[in-house]
Amino acid sequence: MVLPPPNITGILHLGHALTVIIQDVLARWHRMKGHPVLWIPGLDHAGIATQAIVERTLQHTRNITRYDMGRDEFTQLIWQWKAEKAAIIKQQLKALGATLDWDREYFTIDELFNSSKFYFFYFTEEELIVATTRPETIFGDVAIAVHPNDDRYSRYIGRYVFHPIRETFIPIIADSSVKREFGTGAVKITPAHDRLDYNIAKRHDLPVICVIDEGGNMTDACKEFKGVPRFITRKRLMDQLSVRGLVKGVEDNHRMTLPLCSRTHDVIEYLPKEQWFLRCTAMAKRAYEAVANGELKIYPNEDGIYEQMWYNWLENHKYRDWCVSRQLWWGHRIPAYSIIHGNGKDNDNDIFSDSNNTTSWIIARSEEEAHSLAQEKYGNTVNLRQDPDVLDTWFSSTVVPFATLGWPENTEDMARHYPLTLMETGHDILMFWVARMVMLSLELTQRLPFKEVLLHGVLCDGNGKKMSKSSGNVISPENIINGCTFEELNEQARLSHAAGILSAEELQRTLRVNTKTYSMGIPDCGADALRLSLCARNIKNHTISFDVDDCRTSKYFCNKIWQASKYVLLMTKEDQQRHENVEKESLNDLDRWILSRLSWMVEIVNNAFVERNFHKAITAIRQFLYYEFCDFYVEGTKFGFRSGNSAGHSNTLAKCLEVSLRILAPVTPYLSDDLYVRLAKKGLPGFLSVASLLETSYPMPYEFKHLRDIRLEERICELVDVTNAIRSCMANVSKKSNPEVNILVNNVRDYNFYRENVNLIKGASKIWNVPIHLIESANDSNFNRMMTRDNNSDGDGICTVQYMHTNDCSLLITVMVSRKMRSHTLI
Repeated sequence: MVLPPPNITGILHLGHALTVIIQDVLARWHRMKGHPVLWIPGLDHAGIATQAIVERTLQHTRNITRYDMGRDEFTQLIWQWKAEKAAIIKQQLKALGATLDWDREYFTIDELFNSSKFYFFYFTEEELIVATTRPETIFGDVAIAVHPNDDRYSRYIGRYVFHPIRETFIPIIADSSVKREFGTGAVKITPAHDRLDYNIAKRHDLPVICVIDEGGNMTDACKEFKGVPRFITRKRLMDQLSVRGLVKGVEDNHRMTLPLCSRTHDVIEYLPKEQWFLRCTAMAKRAYEAVANGELKIYPNEDGIYEQMWYNWLENHKYRDWCVSRQLWWGHRIPAYSIIHGNGKDNDNDIFSDSNNTTSWIIARSEEEAHSLAQEKYGNTVNLRQDPDVLDTWFSSTVVPFATLGWPENTEDMARHYPLTLMETGHDILMFWVARMVMLSLELTQRLPFKEVLLHGVLCDGNGKKMSKSSGNVISPENIINGCTFEELNEQARLSHAAGILSAEELQRTLRVNTKTYSMGIPDCGADALRLSLCARNIKNHTISFDVDDCRTSKYFCNKIWQASKYVLLMTKEDQQRHENVEKESLNDLDRWILSRLSWMVEIVNNAFVERNFHKAITAIRQFLYYEFCDFYVEGTKFGFRSGNSAGHSNTLAKCLEVSLRILAPVTPYLSDDLYVRLAKKGLPGFLSVASLLETSYPMPYEFKHLRDIRLEERICELVDVTNAIRSCMANVSKKSNPEVNILVNNVRDYNFYRENVNLIKGASKIWNVPIHLIESANDSNFNRMMTRDNNSDGDGICTVQYMHTNDCSLLITVMVSRKMRSHTLI
């Protein structure tokens, strides 16, 4: 596996923790099963996101921009940011218990990835094409378009109109994409600044004029408006046209959709830019077929929703190429070099203004190689300039499965570990990352990057709202592991705002969420409780709700295991009747029952792990350890130890605990390892002398199948239910009142069964006065005596627990106390 690389924009949040924990559980489980496991850690440079947050921090703390620093100094600042965040993230990963192969750690713009990018471009130069994007303004209008079947304008098609600003003639063209019913039905075409207009211009061989620059100001093509900000130009231009009588009306209530930047909330302008594209037609088809023919499996697949997403997205990308260049400073520089002319300029800036003007490119791994290739191609020395753009972050991370193994070289790692077995990640990046990994891997290595894809849901808070910085409900895993006061949570948010990481609005939302949800702070729960809580959720659901209170409950569960371990150690050391091995012949019904339930638990957990249904595994573990082992069996053994009738108890206790700790090891590694090593040093039977449970084997169903006794389970289950009923009765009764519990049974067979096991009922319910009565009818004297005893005192009342079970036996449980009888009815 490879860890989906966290972005260095910040530190890990619970969404990252979910991915890490799921993968670590799988890695530990497979290691304990004896499988070779490779789990590669890494970080994503996150091009635009990282550059944006560092720019914002720079502006917030030093009041300067990246342009004030220059590319080299600004890039160095980001490297410093990366070093700081990487150290924190690594510490967080280790705190979560992640057993990653740290000697293989990668960063998506290190030298290993550089080689992969250059290699790809070098051998696929013929697949690189140029295209553009753009916004809208009147200076860039090059035609008027109407629908060919619009009778209002059919006589004008082929004629020209005078452009009042550029003072030139532009054609009236017919195009079926024009909507006749929209507005006047006549549309001005501005191909440099509108997606639809650009497509129309391509069909009609129209020129493209760029009139807005990257700073949002007007270009040289705008005459006296050159350098004027776009929105100021809009107002001045409208005033000028109005004075000339060229404005026929203004609609103030016209509604339209504007593209806004999610980071700055500014209006996005489409600008014509020379870009690098990756042709996706053949690659998309191969990725589509990989899932369709069953070579690549996507889970969960019960409703087929993710496979359908896969098909729809790739079907669309057969007709759309992938723009892999970004106008940033942070990231992999495009490995392409343009030829510089004698005037010191290359021609990429005006490529859109002249259809005959083209740029010559050299694709190379380095500048030295580019000069060598250029000399071979042109026969003399030329001046070169590397494209200033960088590669799309998603492009950089798509080569992770094979770049981390040494590709393009035929390394031993590639031969041994490629393709990977499993890719586990969130469903929200199935298409952005997983599909693109498959496309590029099939193209470059001719093999799938992995055999299976396991998708988990999006983590949400207790109210079902996705955790995000903008919502103010993000939780850092260390705040749950170590605990955090309300004041500390707010201080963390304020420091993030002071550093420019949180906006003022995001800060206020975070403070409101903290006040509403964490006014008492977050208790320290430990990494195991966090891991247990997240695994207890169905990760295959589309969304996964998380509540800190679940971690508190998981912490109590871990504490229950700790306390049970102390009891097992104490009883085993003091037991003089202890046998060396667990043999069914030396065990009583209680011992055989808990071993049968242990066999059941091992089978359920293994099946759940195979199906990656971790929540089912956790449910079975809790059912066995909490309710059956701790609440019933441990309590039941206390009477045996007191009475000296404990021949099989201590070994059975040790066996159940030893197996349970190994079962828990992938989920709660800290608790399991610590207890196991301690108990092994104390000489507890069955415990191996190891440094970590990863050195032991995972319990398998076949090892315990001979211990299963379903018929015995059914009988002891009746005692468990009776014990729970007694506990329910005793909920409001003080033991200081020396209560007496009477069990009234209506048939001889069950009467004998409960008499034989009365000591077990006493021990498990912690009530030492439990008479068993045979009641043959409602007129039975025992029945009448029980129901009338002490029933004449003030406040007295008759209290019963009626327990019905499958063999037609009816039980009436009464709790007698001094001058009063308490009850609760249970059916």
